[in-house]
Amino acid sequence: MKLFKYLQYIFLLSVLGTSIMIIYLWNIQQDLPDHNISQYFPNEITKIYDEKYELMYHVGNRDRFYLDFEDIPKNMINAIIAAEDKTFFQHQGFDIKGIANAFIINIKNIYSKNNNNYIGASTITQQLVKNILLSRDQTITRKIKELILSLRIEKEYSKEFIIELYLNEIYFGRRSYGVASASFNYFNKSIFDLDIHEYAYLAALPKGPNNYDPKKNYNRALERRNYVLKQMELNKFITSDQFKSYSNLEINLYEKNDKKYKSDYKTDFILNSLNLNSSNKNAFYIQSTIDQNLQKISEKSLIDNLALFERKYRNWNGSYKNLDEILKYKNNHWHIVQVSSKNSNLIEVVIINSDEKINLYKENNLYGPKKIPPNNYLNIGDYLFVTNIDDTFYAVQSHEIDGSVIIMDPFNGDIVSMVGGVNYDISNFNRVSQAYRQPGSSIKPFIYAHALETKKFLPNTLILDSNILLDQGNNLPVWVPKNYSDKSYGELTFRRALETSNNLVTLKIGLDLGLNSVNEFLDRINFYSNTPSTDVYSTLLGAVENNLLNLAKSYSIFLNGGYIVEPSIIKKVVSNEGELIVNNDYFKCSYCSFSINDRSYRIPLIESQKEKVISPQTSFQILNILEGAIERGTGKSLNKIDYPIAGKTGTTNESKDLWFFGLTPRYVIGVYVGYDTPKSIGYKETGSSVALPIFKTIIENYLLYNKNTKDKFILPSNLIVKKVNKDNGEISDGQNTIIDYFTKEQLEILDNINKIESIGGIN
Repeated sequence: MKLFKYLQYIFLLSVLGTSIMIIYLWNIQQDLPDHNISQYFPNEITKIYDEKYELMYHVGNRDRFYLDFEDIPKNMINAIIAAEDKTFFQHQGFDIKGIANAFIINIKNIYSKNNNNYIGASTITQQLVKNILLSRDQTITRKIKELILSLRIEKEYSKEFIIELYLNEIYFGRRSYGVASASFNYFNKSIFDLDIHEYAYLAALPKGPNNYDPKKNYNRALERRNYVLKQMELNKFITSDQFKSYSNLEINLYEKNDKKYKSDYKTDFILNSLNLNSSNKNAFYIQSTIDQNLQKISEKSLIDNLALFERKYRNWNGSYKNLDEILKYKNNHWHIVQVSSKNSNLIEVVIINSDEKINLYKENNLYGPKKIPPNNYLNIGDYLFVTNIDDTFYAVQSHEIDGSVIIMDPFNGDIVSMVGGVNYDISNFNRVSQAYRQPGSSIKPFIYAHALETKKFLPNTLILDSNILLDQGNNLPVWVPKNYSDKSYGELTFRRALETSNNLVTLKIGLDLGLNSVNEFLDRINFYSNTPSTDVYSTLLGAVENNLLNLAKSYSIFLNGGYIVEPSIIKKVVSNEGELIVNNDYFKCSYCSFSINDRSYRIPLIESQKEKVISPQTSFQILNILEGAIERGTGKSLNKIDYPIAGKTGTTNESKDLWFFGLTPRYVIGVYVGYDTPKSIGYKETGSSVALPIFKTIIENYLLYNKNTKDKFILPSNLIVKKVNKDNGEISDGQNTIIDYFTKEQLEILDNINKIESIGGIN
């Protein structure tokens, strides 16, 4: 009887326990997250690439590059399976035998005290579930959820997909999520270039990256790496000979440079354009328009030319006694050296972190207004910067002056290079987009373009260069403008006045057109991005402030046939979920999409989506006049370069802001030079003497890797070529002529003028 009662109690307790377990599991099931991992994509950091998809910069806390299963090296898969889950391709989500085996091995290790390698019982599937679907809470409930979800995932997804997701999700230390980024951050190699012992080290890390850091505990890291190699041998992934060979190799890790992909002017501009920052939870792949080759050329051209220019006015103070001090001002284009010996003719210096010795010769390194030789201003042991220009080394020092460079595609607005200053680490103020300065005479081509558009002036119109007095209104003095040379040159052709950047003729043209008319035109082409035009005479000579980016955009109309383009530094933005966020389409194409079932075929029509503001004929005429400025005007120091170049200098009062805009068949290249707190750059310094040399260095280096280019400016239709006397503007086949371009309507106007003058002469 008692036995029967015991059996009843046992039965009731069993039913009760089973019921509780069923209810418990039911509640757990109700609380389970969706196990659909097909839509899961590991969160990545935002990455900025150049136009060729080379990584320039990344922002965010999780460094990850996603790899598909077929792209993951077989040895990496073998290593992680050997280290984490030997029966991965056999079990259905959990491994009973593995759990029992791990329990026994760990007990032995605890008591032996000779082995720190503790074996985990979780399968790769369970670890994946814990990482992407559950918390890391060490509770029974979480483990049960992990087991249920693992079984479901194994039932619905292939082993290949599961391990692909695992190897892209798991944390390896050093901000590395996934094997691809871990490979770069630990070995500075592609995952495809690693050796077996390196795969084994990476496979050792998921158990605890900090525990197996060779710098903190080399022996422990080596022991763990060799354990993985041994497991690979036992699983026949490698041979015994390979195990012996690889286990004797040292662990040599790359000294990770966290500044390898540091921010700069262009990356700041990109992130600000998209309003992204490091706290943004979403990750993006940003393909920029940057050409890194041109970017490097622009950076070096700016800092080298300005450093050499400053030698005219500054004394030397660029020596440092302490290496740490000079490192604060370093850049990627100058060498840090230490003086090792000197004599009256040369200084011998040694490049830091190298045994290379170089010579600084006296004739190339005279410094300051008094041209002091280097043996007077350099001492043995001094640290300083040197730069290499055409295989000659120059002593240089950190700049006081600053400047910026923009290179833009005039046909679509793509910014291919942006240099916002001489040193981002010292000042991240972007002088391309944030520095508003007077454009000076760089405004003139737009006034001349408007003059041609109104048909009041022709390329060969004669205008008298003479003094004028301008009443500026109540309580203001009379303005007596002058040419830069303080001279007058008599009658000049419209073309010659722009080629030589004549102030008085420009004022007369602007006054003839009317300030209101000029300002309406400037507003129409969006010349001032954030400042409306003002009705003051000095506007005609560039007194209203503008920035380099907006000016370069405006100059594009002379290359692209008269269209406004909006500057863009971004080609595409894709979210980490594959959604296309930004796609810059520059053209509208009608009838481009058709199928084989369409009843008829129509020729595709491609139209620019940009607004036309001047005619293609006017844009080319101004471009051609600016070519003349290079041949015989303010930019003639460039006329020996065998490449089509048009250009315009810009100089403001007291030489406070200096500009040069170079136009080539491919690019608009804008250069600005000035102090952040405006002051005179130097007596009688001009855009020609300071800004133009920077452009010259850029274009010369560009042509070094584009030697066989056959680029040329695009000549629009409906222009007629004539020979014109460059002094009096007469169409003639005689001496002293140049080639000029006219529209049919302009020639008709010229004929009518000649007829009227002829009739007047008869009378």
